[in-house]
This record gives sequence, C-alpha cells and structure tokens, in this order.
Amino acid sequence: MLARQITTAFLAVTLPGALVLSGVALHALGSLRRVSHELAEINRSLQATSEVRHAVIEARRALTLFSLSGDTGRLQRFEALVRGAQAKVRSCGAGTCHDVSRTPGEMGRLIEPALEQLLADGRRLEEAGGRGTSPELLEAMHRSVEAVDRPLARMTASLFGRVQALGLEAHAVSRRARLLVGGLTLLVVPVGAVAALLVARRIARPLAELRRGIRRVMGGDSTHRVSVPPAGEVGEVAAAFNAMVDEVRRHRQALEEYSRTLEERVRQRTEELERKDRALLRSEKLAALGLLAAGVAHELNNPLTSIVMKANLLAEEVGPGSPLAEELGKIDQDAARCQRIIEDLRTFARRRELCEVPSEVGAVVGQALRITAHELRRRGIAVEVDVPADLPKVVWDPDRMVQVLTNLVVNAAQAMEDGGRLSVRCRREGDWLRLEVQDTGVGIPAEDLPRIFDPFFTTKPEGTGLGLSITHGIVQEHGGRLEVESRTRENGDPGTTVRILLPCPEAAA
Repeated sequence: MLARQITTAFLAVTLPGALVLSGVALHALGSLRRVSHELAEINRSLQATSEVRHAVIEARRALTLFSLSGDTGRLQRFEALVRGAQAKVRSCGAGTCHDVSRTPGEMGRLIEPALEQLLADGRRLEEAGGRGTSPELLEAMHRSVEAVDRPLARMTASLFGRVQALGLEAHAVSRRARLLVGGLTLLVVPVGAVAALLVARRIARPLAELRRGIRRVMGGDSTHRVSVPPAGEVGEVAAAFNAMVDEVRRHRQALEEYSRTLEERVRQRTEELERKDRALLRSEKLAALGLLAAGVAHELNNPLTSIVMKANLLAEEVGPGSPLAEELGKIDQDAARCQRIIEDLRTFARRRELCEVPSEVGAVVGQALRITAHELRRRGIAVEVDVPADLPKVVWDPDRMVQVLTNLVVNAAQAMEDGGRLSVRCRREGDWLRLEVQDTGVGIPAEDLPRIFDPFFTTKPEGTGLGLSITHGIVQEHGGRLEVESRTRENGDPGTTVRILLPCPEAAA
C-alpha cells in the first residue's frame, strides 16, 4: 500500500512532465530533421549551381582562347562544357528550388535559352574563323554568358538566403525548446515538492505517533495505544505495536503479580518446609517413644495388676470401717489411673494397618457424637452439625476416624467447663475433605500451640498428653494433616478450631 502510494504520487508528478518533454523533444527533432533535410537539398542545389556556373565560366574562357588562338580544341572544350551545363540543368528534376517562386524546371527553362544562345554564339565564332573576331560577336557572346550567370547568381543568393532563414528557424526552435523545458522544470519541481510533502506527511504523521507511543511505553505507560490507519503497511505496524504493548502489559502485570506474591510464596514454602521438618522430627520422636512406651507398658502392667489385686484383698480383710480402707481405695484409684496410662501407651505404640473402605462422612461423624453424647450433655454443651447430605463416600478407615473425632470432641468438651457450643462442619474442596471441630472453650495459649501434638504434653491435670499425638498419627497415616487455630480471652473471643484435611481424589459409589 505504501509503495503504491509513493509510486502513484511519483507518476502523477513525472508522467505529465515526461509527456510534455517528449512532445517538445519530438517537435524539436521534427523541426531539426526538416531543417537538416532542407540544408542537404540546398547543399546539393548549391553544388549543382556552382558546377553550372563553373562550366559556363570555363566555356567562356575556352571560347575566348579560341577567338585569340583559333585553336579548334578550345572550341570543342567550349561546346563540351556548354553541353554538360545543359545536362546538369535538365537533371535538376522536380526537387525544391529553394527559391520562393521558382522550381528547378522553371529555373532550367530560364537558363536553357541562354545556354542555347551561348552555344549559337560559339558556332558563329567558329564560322568566323576564330582569330580576329569582330567585337560585336564577342559582345554578343558576353551577353549570353551573363544571361546564364544572372539566374545562377540569383539562385545562389536565394539558396544562401534560405540557409540563413533555416538557421534562424533552428535557433527559434532551440530557444522554444529551452523555454519549454525550463518552464516545465519550474512547474514540475514545485508540484513534485508539494506531492512529496503530502506523501511524506502522510507517512511521517503515523510514524511520529509511533515514536511518541514508544517513548510513553518506555516511560512505563503500558495503557497507551496509537491510532491505527485504516490500511497499509503503517497501519499494520501500528496494529503490531498495539499488540506488542498489550503483550508487554500482560507480562509486566504477571511479573508484578509474581513479585508481589513471591515473598508470600517464599513464606508459605518456608512454613511448609518447617512444618514438614517438624513433622519428620515428630515422627522420629514418636517412633522412638513408641518403642519406649511399648516396653514400659509391658514392664509395668504385671506389677500394677498385682498391686490392684492385693489392694482389693487388703480392703476386704480390713473392712469398710477400717482407717486403712480409704488409703487402700486411693491405691486402687492410682493403680487404675496407671493402667489407663499404660493402655494409652499401648495404643500410642501400636501401629495398625488401615482398613480403608468407602463410608459415609455423616455416619462417622454421627458415631463419634453418639460416643461422646453423655459427656457433652453432662457439661451442658450445645452441638451444631453441618455435614451436607450430598457428600460422596470417602475411602478411609472409619473406626480410626471415629477415634480421631472422638478425641477431638472430648478435648473440646473438657475445654468448656461451664458449657458452650460445639460445631462440627464438613466440606469437600476439590480433591480434599475438610472436617472442622470448633469449640468456645478457654483456648490454647500461643506459646503452647507448637507442642500440642508432642507426646505427654498436656495442660490438663488428669490428662496423659497422648490423645492429640495419637490423633495426629492417625491423620498422617491417611495422608492428611491437622491444623489448629486458637484464641484465648486476652486475644478476643476464646475458642479453638481443629481442622482435619484428608485427600479424597475418588468418591466411592
């Protein structure tokens, strides 16, 4: 498109000038060709005239010599020269005479009688014997020669006049050609300049806008757009520039977004690595504690059984009213507590294979709440359950998950001494199942949160500190994780939320 515009402008300016120049050149060439042709004809006419005049002059000379010497050879030369002049005059044909009113034939008819008269004078001179010719005869001969020479001189003068006229005509043609070429040049140059200026402005204007757009984009204005011409290469460049700016803006936004979120992602990744590191350390610690707990439970179980049995026997022997009966009851209670601790140690140390089967989430939650219903009613705790009915079945070990939920509900109930509200919620988020147990209890201090899954760590006087460790292990065995959020009264409304996240990529029918 741009090349066509430039070519059109160039042709619009140069083509008329070229046509006019061609016309001027053709006219000048035609005029010069005609002048050249006429000059050639004049040259031939001058040559013929000169030859005739020369022949007449030589004939007069030969005749004069004959009259003086009586040499017949001179007379023969005279006659031959006159005959040659006659032949030259007759051979002029019908060509242009170059005289204004005469043709070669007419000029010949004027000269031929004079030549015939000159030839007759020569014969009379021959008859007179040549030597001592009378003056009258010689005078007549000279008149005949002048009769021939006068038209020849007039023709020569006419030819030279025509040559001068042709020179003037050629000069006039050359002058007109120069004037036309100069005038056309003066006309074409400003017209060409105007056309070039218009084309240049049409090209330079969008290019200048493109340059301004590039500077603005380089300055950071990624929203700037240049106007796109309707068609042509410049329009394509403008459209490509706008597309490039859009692409740069998208990449810049992506880079800015990446820069904004990089720190957060680094922090999250660091926390994830720290969490995995803590989980690994905890797993190693739990494995070691599991071996220790299994050994301790085995070694303590038999002595505790013996202590319980002997304390019961002594209580029967001393009777209910004996002062020792109360002390024996305390021994029995402490021994029973030790047995419960040993049972927890056995549970903590035992790693059972998961028996994963598809089961309803609502059924597992309902079973855990039924197991803990007495404890919840005794403490006056209101229960809210939000488990959607359209949740698909999840492949897991339902008994172990009942144990997990039971531990969490009991812990929540123990944190609400004066009653409160317990909420159990369940949602599916993509390929993950989220179970939340939320209470309105006293909360967990921030300094204790990192240690709540450690074995034997507890804030309750009667606790063993193994419940959450066992719960954490079961969740990990399912490929999930536990998250805890808690607030105490110092931080606002107290309460704790325990979130279980379990993978559930497939739903069983």
